[in-house]
Amino acid sequence: MRYRVKHLVSRLGYELVEARRQMPPPAAPVPLDMPANLIALDSAEGLQRLREADAIADYVPLSMHFVTQDTPTFCGPASMSMVLNALGIARPGTSHSDQHGLFDQNNIFTRQTHSITPRSEIRRSGTPLSTLGRFFETHGVDAKTVYASTVTADVFRDTARRVLQTPAEYLVVNYNRAEVGQLSGGHISPVAAYHSDSDMFLILDVSRYKYPPFWITAEDLFRAMNVKTGAGITHGYVIVGRKLN
Repeated sequence: MRYRVKHLVSRLGYELVEARRQMPPPAAPVPLDMPANLIALDSAEGLQRLREADAIADYVPLSMHFVTQDTPTFCGPASMSMVLNALGIARPGTSHSDQHGLFDQNNIFTRQTHSITPRSEIRRSGTPLSTLGRFFETHGVDAKTVYASTVTADVFRDTARRVLQTPAEYLVVNYNRAEVGQLSGGHISPVAAYHSDSDMFLILDVSRYKYPPFWITAEDLFRAMNVKTGAGITHGYVIVGRKLN
């Protein structure tokens, strides 16, 4: 009897392995369709805008450190790691990198950031705009947080263009995806360039499994930022730069 049970278990295990071998491989993730009002960077039109962009000081430093967010709620940490690395400030060293490390979506969390908002809360609910600015400051940089409700679209455009023309100064936007036809709600990503002829900004979207980097008009981006969150305040942006001595 015992032999028959062992034989049956062995046979069932073999059949399970064979069934798994014959299963088709899982389908590769497919990026979502880009809404008609946005232009993917890797399209012919998107690349043309990049060649013609007149505010592009931040593109190369950010693209050198472009990352995909680790979890659906880590757009804030991903954007922070990109900007902190692009700024070239002192980076956290590691034993296996000869003390020449990089900021990543783990080590941006410190005792100081924990005192503001624990990592577990960010993982559960994402990074509010006010928290994003304060997190940046714990790493020794200047961060100015601006809510869209406190400025006009023209003020935002002029400010953003100036930042994108200034080396070592960066712009991170917090906006509502649904407002521009994308899937999901609040999102955070760095802005890398501005094309004045079309009045469009280039967003390096850190959720690269959903959308590639894309161009968006200043009007659409500002409208997407000027949407109230569940806390009753609007989205907005953070300007990040080195501290002035």
